[in-house]
Amino acid sequence: MEALVLAAVWTVVILVVRFALWRAFARYERRLAERDSAVAAQRRTTFAFLLRVVVALTVLIGVWSVLSVFPATREVANAFLASSAVIAIIAGVALSTPIGNLGSGVLLALTQPVRLGDRITVGEHTGVVGEISLSYTTLVTDEGPHVYVPNQMMVSTMLVNRSVGTHDRA
Repeated sequence: MEALVLAAVWTVVILVVRFALWRAFARYERRLAERDSAVAAQRRTTFAFLLRVVVALTVLIGVWSVLSVFPATREVANAFLASSAVIAIIAGVALSTPIGNLGSGVLLALTQPVRLGDRITVGEHTGVVGEISLSYTTLVTDEGPHVYVPNQMMVSTMLVNRSVGTHDRA
C-alpha cells in the first residue's frame, strides 16, 4: 500500500514539474517572440531538451524512491543509484569540453576582453565579433564567412583586440 501511495505521489510530482516547466518556458518564449522571433525559435529546441532532461531525472528519482520501499527491490534500487553515479561520471567526462566552454563563456562575460563589434584576432582568424554566447564567439571575417571560436580558445590563447582605444566603447 505504501508503494502505491508513493507511486501516486511521484506521478503527481512528475506531472506538476512537467506542467510548471512547460508553462514557464511557454511564457518566456512568448515574451522573447515579441522581441525577436528568430531567437525564440532557437530557444524552443533548448527548452524542449531541458524539459525532457528534468522530467527524466524526476522519473528516475521517483522510480528509485518507489523501488527502495520493498526489501526485495531495495538492493536493485541501490544498484540503480550506483549505476546512475557511474553514468554521471561518464557524462561529465564526455561533456568536459562543452562545460569548459560554458565556464569560459561566463569568464568572458565577466571580464569582457572583447565586446560586440570589436575587431579581434584569435589564432589565425581575424574578424569582427558578431555574437558572444556562453559556448562560442562568432567572428565575421573580411572574406564573409562566420568563424565560430570556442570560448575555451578565447580565454586560453593569445587574443588581440584591435579595437581597444580606437573607438568609443560605451
